[in-house]
Amino acid sequence: MEPLPVGILTVSDKCSEGLATDTSGPALEKLLLSQDGAWTIAERQIVPDNTQRIASTVRSWCAPLEDTDDTGSPTAAGRCRLVIITGGTGVSPSDVTVEAVEPLFTKKLGALATAMVIGSLKITPYAALSQVTAGVIGRAVVLAVPGSRKGSVENVQQILSVLPHAVETAGAVHGTRHLHATSDGKPIAEHASMPKPRIACGCARTDEDSGGVESQSQGLSNELSGGITGRARKSPYPMIPVSAALDQVLSSIRELPAEKLVLNQIRPGQVLAQDVVARENVPAYPASIMDGYAMIASDGPGEFIMRTASTAGAAAQEVNEQNPLQPGEVVRVATGAPMPPGADAVVMNEDTELIESTVQGDEELRVKILDGTRIVSGQFIRPVGHDLKAGTVILHAGTVITTVGGEIGTLAVSGNKSFLVHPLPTIAVMSTGDEVVDVLGSEVCDNLQYGSIRDCNRPALLAALKALGCTTVDLGIIRDDPDVLAQTIRKALDTCQGVITTGGVSMGERDWLKPVVEQQLGGQIRFGRVAMKPSKPTTFATIPQGTGSRSLEKFIFALPGNPVSALVAFHMFVAPAIRKLAGHLLRLDSPGPEQILQALRPSVRAVFEGADYALDRVRPEYVRGSLIWDHGLSCWVVRFTDQKQQSSRMASMRCANALISLPCGSESKPAITRGEWVNVVVIAAPEL
Repeated sequence: MEPLPVGILTVSDKCSEGLATDTSGPALEKLLLSQDGAWTIAERQIVPDNTQRIASTVRSWCAPLEDTDDTGSPTAAGRCRLVIITGGTGVSPSDVTVEAVEPLFTKKLGALATAMVIGSLKITPYAALSQVTAGVIGRAVVLAVPGSRKGSVENVQQILSVLPHAVETAGAVHGTRHLHATSDGKPIAEHASMPKPRIACGCARTDEDSGGVESQSQGLSNELSGGITGRARKSPYPMIPVSAALDQVLSSIRELPAEKLVLNQIRPGQVLAQDVVARENVPAYPASIMDGYAMIASDGPGEFIMRTASTAGAAAQEVNEQNPLQPGEVVRVATGAPMPPGADAVVMNEDTELIESTVQGDEELRVKILDGTRIVSGQFIRPVGHDLKAGTVILHAGTVITTVGGEIGTLAVSGNKSFLVHPLPTIAVMSTGDEVVDVLGSEVCDNLQYGSIRDCNRPALLAALKALGCTTVDLGIIRDDPDVLAQTIRKALDTCQGVITTGGVSMGERDWLKPVVEQQLGGQIRFGRVAMKPSKPTTFATIPQGTGSRSLEKFIFALPGNPVSALVAFHMFVAPAIRKLAGHLLRLDSPGPEQILQALRPSVRAVFEGADYALDRVRPEYVRGSLIWDHGLSCWVVRFTDQKQQSSRMASMRCANALISLPCGSESKPAITRGEWVNVVVIAAPEL
C-alpha cells in the first residue's frame, strides 16, 4: 500500500518569526518516517498563534470527502490524510489551537484524545494541563498535541499503532467492510504489520535525542554485485528535515583535541582552548604616547633647559632614579619611549618653539612651552599595565582567531611562549564521475568531448574549506568504480578527519557512494536524503577507524553532483561541522539550541527585495542571495543573485553571501512577495 500523506503544522509565534528553532515538528516527522514506509510527509509549515492562520492552513491541507473514486480511493494527490498540529494546546491566553480546529471537525475522536492524555500522564503529571484534541476534517484525521518536543512525540506514540487504521476508516466513504476481516474478533488493517512504538516506562521522560524512535538506517543501499535490473527505483532512505539532518551531523562530531602551538603556528579560524593570562605588564614602564617633551607639570609654560633625549627603545642614561629631572628642565621624548624619572607630563611638539641650539645646530639647548598650553599631571602618558596587567585574563577560552589580526597581536604581547588551541581539521575533497574533466591540473583541455563537463565542484569546495582555515587534500577526480572509490576514501581517512565527495549519491546505475560506504567501508549512513531544495540527495555517513580504546569515527559528506546543490549543502551542513570540530561552541556559556545554531550557522532576518517568487509545495528552498544593510530602512535586505536559480547553474552562486530560507508553499501562501521578512543563512561577510 502507498504511504499515507501527512501534514505537520507547528504553531509558535517565536518559531514563525525566526526567534526560536522548531524541534517538535522535526521530531514528529522523524517518528512517522521510522514506521516502515507507512507515512510520507506531504506538508510542513510553521504558523503563529493565530486562530485564522491555523484554521485556514489545516483546512487547505485536509483531503476532502469528494476527492475519491468509486472505490473510495483518494484522487487528490498530495492532500493530507493525517494532520498533526504541535503547539498552542496549553492553558495560556495565547494558546488557541483547539479553538481554531475543533469547529472544523465533522466528527470528534474523543477516545483518541483520551488515549493520548492517559498515556502521557504515566510519564508526567503536567500532561493534565494540555488540551489535546482529535477529530476528522474531510477524509483526514487531525491531532492537536503539545508544543514541546518530548510531549508531542509521547502523545502521538500512545496511538501510533492504531493511527493507520483510524485514517483508513475516516476516509472510507463507501464503508469499512474492505478494511476489516474476522480474526478472533479483532480488526485487521492493511498496516497491521507495523512495529509497535517503544514507550518509556516510569516517571522520567525518555532521552531527548531519541524521542523513543529508532531512526538510523542500516544496510539500505543496493548490492554492489547486483545488476541494473535489481537496483532500487526509489531511494530507500527517508527524506528527513533540514533541522534533523543538522542534528545528526552535530551529534556525530566532537571537537578536535586541543594542542599546544607557538604563535607562528596559529591560524585564523582556530579557537583558544583555555584562557590566556598576561605574564607581564604592557607597558612595563610609564611611556609617552606623543612625540614631545617630558616635564614636571607644576612648572607650567615658560622657557626650559634641554636636559637630554629619551627615544623609543632606551632611556637616556643621565636621567635616572639617582639623578631625576629637576624643575626648569625638560627631556625630549619619542612616542613609546620611557618617561624619565621625576617627569609627570608630556607636552607635544606643536606646543613648543626652539629658543637656543648648539653652534653646530645639531642639538637643542633651550625650548619654550608656549603660553596657554594645557599642562596636567599624567597627560599623554601610558602608566604601567595600562594595556595589559600581569596576571589578568586577556583572551578567554573559546575566542576565535580572526583574520583581523587583533587576537594574534594580543597573544604576541602576552609574554607567553605557547598556547592551547583547537586544531583545524584536515579535509579531503574529491569529485566523481567518468564524464568529469579536471581543471586544476597542469594541462587543462581546450575542447571538451561531447558529454564531458568541467569539474567546478572540487575547486569551489577547496576554496570554501580554505576560507574556514582547513588544511585540504585534493584527491582529484575518481572514476565510477566502487573498488577505486573505496580504496581512495579509506586511504584519505588515514590522515584526514573527513572526506567530501560530490556526485554518485542519487539513484543512477553508477551511483556507488552509498553502497561503498555501507558494504566496503563498514560505515553507517546517518541520512541519505534531506527535505530541501536544492541538495535533496545530500548524504552524511560515519566510518569507524581503529580498534579498542583507540577507536574513533570519521565522517563522509557525500554531496550532490549539481554544482549549486553541492555548495548549498556545504554551507548548510559541512561548514557548521567544521566550526564544531574547531571548537566554536566553547565560547558559549550554557548554550541553547538557538545559540548553538547561531554560532555554527549564523542567520539574520531580512526584507526580501525582488519580484514574487513561487514557493515549492514539497520542500523548503534555499535560494542564493545578496545580503545588504539598507541604511535608509536600518535593516538587512536581501535579493536574488540571479533570477535563474537552477541547481546546475553555478552562476547563481556568483557574489552570493546568503541563502534565503523559503518555507514550503501552500494554497494560502503560494509565493514570497516583495517587502516580506525572510530568514537568511549568512555564508559570507554581508555588504554594509
